[in-house]
Amino acid sequence: MAEIKVLIEGIHKFLDEGKLRICSTVTLIKSDKNILVDTGSFLDKDKLIEGLKKEGLTVEEIDIVILTHLHLDHLINIYLFKNAKIFCKFNGKSSGQFHIPSEECLKRTEIEDNIKIAKDVEFLLTPGHTPDSISVVVNTNKGKVVIAGDAFPKEEFVDLESQEFLGYGQDMEFDTEEEAQRFLNNLDSREFKRWVEEK
Repeated sequence: MAEIKVLIEGIHKFLDEGKLRICSTVTLIKSDKNILVDTGSFLDKDKLIEGLKKEGLTVEEIDIVILTHLHLDHLINIYLFKNAKIFCKFNGKSSGQFHIPSEECLKRTEIEDNIKIAKDVEFLLTPGHTPDSISVVVNTNKGKVVIAGDAFPKEEFVDLESQEFLGYGQDMEFDTEEEAQRFLNNLDSREFKRWVEEK
């Protein structure tokens, strides 16, 4: 069974003057391949390298990088992984591609549900935050785990029975936290839950 380790916890925090501190969660999967899901933002480069070191790995030993979607806070440190096969999906129904930086090439590939990436690791299409969003399903000794990028804006939103949810298909930007909260307050999780059940 594959093992999962969160190397960097994501952050989405409003700062003064309308600024936002953001970074994706960066997750390591140890299977028959060393896989990284998302690579974080500028300020997290050293933390990422140190996290890999604690797991007995270097950036050169990562075999595969999967970008859950193509927002900057998920892909900025991609340049570190020159030996990895880097997977990403295009917007909409089109397929995806993988890059191999060490070979200076890319190749179109199918990125669809249930396509095996490595032992106990496969893709799951999860359009919502962006049309190109993909997640990773991992079989672990504790059961199946889904690693998703930007799935829930708040921990409380995991309870789909009682909490609001940032609507699927939305990729919205807000000038203030109050404006974002007003938007969230007008949505409810039942809409999202219906969408999940239809899938």
